[in-house]
Amino acid sequence: MSPPSQADTLSVTLPAVQTTLSYEHPVRLDRVFTDAIAQSGGVSPAQYFVANKLFNLDKAEQINQLKQQVLEQLNALALERSKFKTSSELLARQIESWNVAYRENLNLDFDVIRTQPTANPMLSGHFALVAENRSSLVNIEGLVFQPQPLNFSSNLTLRDYINQVDIFSSAHPSYAWVIYPDGHTIRVGYAQWNEEIIQLTPNSVIFLGFDSDSDHTLKLEEQIVKLITMRTNIK
Repeated sequence: MSPPSQADTLSVTLPAVQTTLSYEHPVRLDRVFTDAIAQSGGVSPAQYFVANKLFNLDKAEQINQLKQQVLEQLNALALERSKFKTSSELLARQIESWNVAYRENLNLDFDVIRTQPTANPMLSGHFALVAENRSSLVNIEGLVFQPQPLNFSSNLTLRDYINQVDIFSSAHPSYAWVIYPDGHTIRVGYAQWNEEIIQLTPNSVIFLGFDSDSDHTLKLEEQIVKLITMRTNIK
């Protein structure tokens, strides 16, 4: 009997415990979760499901192309707009250091996976399942002088977080992006005149973009924010 082809096998890396689940045939997501939880140690995908990430390693080229496109656009912006030269170069350096992989847009709540057939797809190929514990932090980055983690509090507004850091003069004074750990993103008003009250969650990211509302700049920021949702420490 010939060995199964790569398309008919499945491997799922679990970076938190430095192990790989291997299957000789495709299996459903609930089986992967069951096996991952059994080997999870101190970081289980059942603990803080909104921070779970399933990366499809076979789609690496797609996300690497997006990263390269973003870097090229930032380099072009630095040449075209003197106002944004320093901030574009800063963002480019930040993004160059990011490890990214293609994140599948799936509900990774184990209760949903095992009770709703449509949330329990068959998997084959090469994946990585990244689980994170619930932290007590929110990260702020982008056009700030010092990207940093901030202490999370349910009593703080988006403006409260931003007021804790020094932002570039080229950063937008009224809007920021919020990236939730489940991959959901939203552009939110935070100035006194347009403040939108939203609830942040632990492990969220606040991204300060450019002081521009042009379609081109907003599209670029959307791509940067997408890359943030795709970040991973997988080498």
